[in-house]
Amino acid sequence: MSKSALIIGAGLGGLLCGQILVRKGLSVTLLEVDTEPGGILHGFTWEGVRCDRGFHSVGGLAPGEPLEKIFRPLGLMSLPWYKADPDEGLAFLRLNTRSDFELAHILGPFRQSTWRLEGGGDTLCQALAKGLDIRYRKKVTSIENQVVTCDDSSTFQADYVISDLHPLTTLELVKDHVRPAYMHRLRRQENGPDIFSVHCLLEPECVPWQSGAIFLDDSLMIHFDEPGTHILELMCFGEGNPEQMIARAAQRLPGLKVRKYHCQMNQGYGIMKNTNADFIAAATPLPWLFLTGQNLGLHGILGTSISALNTCKSINA
Repeated sequence: MSKSALIIGAGLGGLLCGQILVRKGLSVTLLEVDTEPGGILHGFTWEGVRCDRGFHSVGGLAPGEPLEKIFRPLGLMSLPWYKADPDEGLAFLRLNTRSDFELAHILGPFRQSTWRLEGGGDTLCQALAKGLDIRYRKKVTSIENQVVTCDDSSTFQADYVISDLHPLTTLELVKDHVRPAYMHRLRRQENGPDIFSVHCLLEPECVPWQSGAIFLDDSLMIHFDEPGTHILELMCFGEGNPEQMIARAAQRLPGLKVRKYHCQMNQGYGIMKNTNADFIAAATPLPWLFLTGQNLGLHGILGTSISALNTCKSINA
């Protein structure tokens, strides 16, 4: 009889773990609190246009590069990827208040090659969710002895439980005894700031569409959505003032006329990493409970993908 895995959260880390473990022959079920898979990876519809909120570009997707080696076995290289301006990914990372240690590791793949995806994060979400057993509107309220309980009183049990939630959020749900030293180490970890985004609906033809991204004085990035959408996204870390952000963008882009704007505060890049010692292992003190997601290692698409691989390798099945 095949082993079973229960994955809490259908974000990028959870979806990747699901696809990898299904290919290893496990029976996999994902529990997702939302009505769509992907977490911050999937977009939202505003003014009739689908906008991305956590996916803009990826680095290292050319043949033989690190992300390509992970995506190809999962069939993800058949998606409509296209080359982007090399500065597309590098610009946003320059805004980041992350450590020099993280940036040194994350910038490398973008310097190799930078890519965008037609349909944005939604296209990737749909591909990763295909064939997986995902139960939506399932908010987990407790984890105990391999049994996961949701707020609708439904329960699920599996040989392995994998959480794509923040490690501390996960352990707060666990009713089994976890040694205090492990909890203390997690509580000492510092989270980075969240990302404040302003999606701007532009007057037609007021600013020519540009590829790549525009980086303004260490604190603001201007990012154009796909050609023809007339959507401009402004991003900064922490709280932002939308009117001031639009005014600054207009200084860089004369003639910018914004009809409407929509603000969002999105989850940032998780736990800060200053050295390798800050990385969190996928295995926990409970032999059946595992972690995944960008909080374990480096952030972003590549970092989360590597963490998912490590999580699946940690499971002896």
